[in-house]
Amino acid sequence: MSVRQTGRRRCQATAAGHPVVVLDRRGRPVLRARTAEASHTSLLCVTEARRALGMASEAVVEIGLPSDRSSGGRRRGRRTVRYLARIVEAQEIGQLIGLSIDLLQKLR
Repeated sequence: MSVRQTGRRRCQATAAGHPVVVLDRRGRPVLRARTAEASHTSLLCVTEARRALGMASEAVVEIGLPSDRSSGGRRRGRRTVRYLARIVEAQEIGQLIGLSIDLLQKLR
């Protein structure tokens, strides 16, 4: 399963399967997805949602990441990181939708 991508990447992307929630301007969840690839500046997500999304509109994206274990602890919790983002492209991949998302600004 792949999504056609154009242009050169600005930074290296890694494969990942982190949960993503896209929120509207009022903070309500619009869709849930999983990352297929992630970099410091963009995400490629896959979702089953068939809702209409405004391309090039800004939204808040919450990404669930593993908690930092560098402190020596064995905690296996998750932390949520929020970004102001823009949905750049949506493309059908069989029964799924692939979303290209640019991360504009880290919120927390």
